[in-house]
Order: sequence, then structure tokens, then C-alpha cells
Amino acid sequence: MKKIFYVIMASLLITLNLVGCGTKQQANGIKNKTQNIENKTKSDLAELPKNLKTDMGPGKFYISPSSNKFKEGNIPIIDIKKNTSSQKVEINPSEFNNKYQSYIFIDGKYNSKKQLSSSKSDVELKGDNIKTGKHKVDVVQFNNNKTTDTVLTHKTTYYYINVV
Repeated sequence: MKKIFYVIMASLLITLNLVGCGTKQQANGIKNKTQNIENKTKSDLAELPKNLKTDMGPGKFYISPSSNKFKEGNIPIIDIKKNTSSQKVEINPSEFNNKYQSYIFIDGKYNSKKQLSSSKSDVELKGDNIKTGKHKVDVVQFNNNKTTDTVLTHKTTYYYINVV
């Protein structure tokens, strides 16, 4: 009788271990799929869509430099201190269709998503976006607010970083 009891207990323990491992593997599989979806979403926004017309759709915007200095006539100069890790700049939009999200790209890389219309908004610059030199800012609005859909609006401007 004791032998049968031990065999049954051993079988139950082995079964529980196998079921537990399978559940853990399934949980890891679901977690990996979720991470892949998140990474795909991020990579979808990592670069500006190709073959865009320079100026399409309604709206316009400009960047307000706190220094009130401009380079080459109309490119704002943003002065930042050495070893600064981030800098906020003000975007002044007008006439954008606020029905659509505005995706902001700097030097072709996704920066942020804003609801632009005719009110000022801040954009945070960091990393390569605050290195000395000229930088390109693109604002893009997509049909149905999906980055895989048709581009409705694309506007471009520039700013210049001066490290002091």
C-alpha cells in the first residue's frame, strides 16, 4: 500500500512540475510577443516616412529661440550650456487640423506626438538633437492617426544649436 501511495505522490509531483513549467513557458511566450509588438510600434515611428513632399497639407509652425538670435536669416539659434542633457524648445503652430495627432521628427527620428492646432507647445531636445549644428524638424499628420496610413500634412523647419 505504501508503494502505491509513493508512486501516486511521485506521479502527482512530476505532473505538477511539468504543468508549472508549461505555464511558465506560455507566460514567457506571451511576454515576448508583447515586447515584440511594443518594439514594432517604436520602430514604426523611428524614422520619418520616405518620399514625402516638402510642404503638404494645412498648417505651419516655427521654433521660438529664447535667445532671439537667428542664423541665415530665419533659422533660430538655440544656445545651450555645455554638458546639458536636455533642452525644451517652444513650437508655435498655426492652422493645423487638431483632429489629427501631429508626429514630430527631428533629424528623421521620432521625437514626440502632440495635438497641435494654434497653441504653443514644448518639445524636448536631447541626445543628438542638442549637438552643435543645424537640425531639421518635421511635423507629420497621418490619416486616421495611424503611422501606416496616408500622410495628410507634412511641414518642415530647422533650428541651430550653439553650445556656450
